[in-house]
Amino acid sequence: MRRALPTAMTPAQRIEAAASRLAPSSLAVDILECSFAKVLANPQAERYRKVNLAHPTMKRVGEQPGALELLHATGFEHHYGHLLLNTYDKPLLEAAVTALHRIQTSGAYLADRQLVQREAAEARTRADAEQADDERRAAAAAKVPAEPAEGTAGTAKIAIHLGGGKVVWRRFDSTVDTLRDLLNFVKSLKGAPNSPRLENITQLPASRLDVNSQLGLCLHHLDLWPAGHVRVTSCAA
Repeated sequence: MRRALPTAMTPAQRIEAAASRLAPSSLAVDILECSFAKVLANPQAERYRKVNLAHPTMKRVGEQPGALELLHATGFEHHYGHLLLNTYDKPLLEAAVTALHRIQTSGAYLADRQLVQREAAEARTRADAEQADDERRAAAAAKVPAEPAEGTAGTAKIAIHLGGGKVVWRRFDSTVDTLRDLLNFVKSLKGAPNSPRLENITQLPASRLDVNSQLGLCLHHLDLWPAGHVRVTSCAA
């Protein structure tokens, strides 16, 4: 018995199949649904009928299974690195929007959207923390006196050891600049703890620099002249 040849999918079936494949990528679903809706609302606007596949967002969308198939099924065609909608077919675009709306209620879509939202919230939290840290360091840097020129009499050259092998050298006026100035400089450094503990490790045994009782003492008085090494750790450590 001769087998029946497979029946070609209709455009509507291709749209449904492509949309279903997109379900695990909520971002792609949302962007394509929005894009189709804009074309339907503004059919004569050329900017909505053109997809730049090199754009980072659209490149990410285009990499998702089903995305290009859906665009092709609605009439978009390749043209020199872009996709163009040369023929406006309203029923096909409406079918795509309807299919994507249905996908937005599926379990795969909702699970991915929840993950995307959680990652976005975590990214905002990190960005807020980084901004707060930048502002804190900038405020501390504004309190640090100007660095003496190389070779200036009375200069103390201090090596700040931040841990992890990171060392920052900085010159101070040993007779004028105080532990408060050194502390503010430390607080201005990227990677320094919010509440730093300072130790003079120029000679052993190391001695703690007391930020409660010694803030007003000059670096010369604290034996950090003509050169010194200060280890930075967290007070919470």
